[in-house]
Amino acid sequence: MQVVEGSPVAKTSAGAGEILTAIALAAFGFLITAGVLHASIRDPLHLHADVRSEKLFMMEQWRGKVFSAAFGTSHVHNGLDPRAFDAALTGSPAATRTANFAIEGGSQSEQFVMATEFLKHLEVPAQAGAPAQPCIVMLELGAGSNFTTDHLVHPRAINIYDWPTAKLISHFVSPQMGTGQRFGRIGYAMAAMGLHYSNVGMLSNEIFSPPLNQDILSNQTADDRRGELVEPVRTVRTHTIYDIIDHHLQRPVITPGQTLAGNAEIIERLAVGSPVRNVSFVYVVMPRLEDLNTAADYPDHLSVAGPHGSLDVPILNMARADRYPQMYDPTLWFDDSHLAGNGAQTLSTLLAAQLKAWYLAHGGPPPCG
Repeated sequence: MQVVEGSPVAKTSAGAGEILTAIALAAFGFLITAGVLHASIRDPLHLHADVRSEKLFMMEQWRGKVFSAAFGTSHVHNGLDPRAFDAALTGSPAATRTANFAIEGGSQSEQFVMATEFLKHLEVPAQAGAPAQPCIVMLELGAGSNFTTDHLVHPRAINIYDWPTAKLISHFVSPQMGTGQRFGRIGYAMAAMGLHYSNVGMLSNEIFSPPLNQDILSNQTADDRRGELVEPVRTVRTHTIYDIIDHHLQRPVITPGQTLAGNAEIIERLAVGSPVRNVSFVYVVMPRLEDLNTAADYPDHLSVAGPHGSLDVPILNMARADRYPQMYDPTLWFDDSHLAGNGAQTLSTLLAAQLKAWYLAHGGPPPCG
């Protein structure tokens, strides 16, 4: 068919070409603008993100005053009391001063960037006027790889999902996972990375940064809590908690615990990137009431490649009701997944005892420096 110039067909073809050209130019302009804006924005981690910004502020305030830290989700945020943990380590080679930088609703991606930030500004105890001691980084083994779906367009996700972080999350998959789960996990990271590099929300955040939440700062620094979120102790019977404990199996069903390539990679990247030598790393599995019926059995440690040879990273599995029955007293729990303040004290004392026992059997930890 011959198209005559000026005919309706010719006009339609020309119009379609112009529209495609306009779309291509608009997309190109958007990418250029996004790139320029992204290059002009300061470290995205320090753009305001509710709850995390307050933790970063505490981290800066305690520089040179704490030399070990715990990271993870609300299970660590509510469940690790630095005061009880440090008190139980007193007099041992693992004695240190610890802070709790875990964040409710957190993830592997977030604990990785937070631990990276902690190490980036970690001062050697001797340089800070403190006695020689280890620098211990505790990470939550069971943290979710990504944030929950409702956080995808939240600054907590957008601000940290650069290419290295998205690539890290791609290693939190295994052949045992279903196809949907694998693609969903990687897809979330890629979507968040796209929002990160297109600066969604970043520019306004840079210009109009909200103030820090003073209630969070006050609650988590009072009484030397050092970042712990203290949940109230239950003074009345809570049916959900008591029912779970009253009707649990006589012994939990134990299944093999799984570690993923991403768990090792986090440690490797933190160790290689740390400006402070001889940092000690620990993985912790936090308890929940569901451990009364089913629990995972993890190996004693995870061996990873360090900057100066192989590192053996302790795996302290506190989610074993058969080993720590004292943790499943209903008065220690705020809800079925989070400990109350007295429960955090109990767990932290037990955790410190297990860490001391691990070092007694394997050696260490070395003073950092």
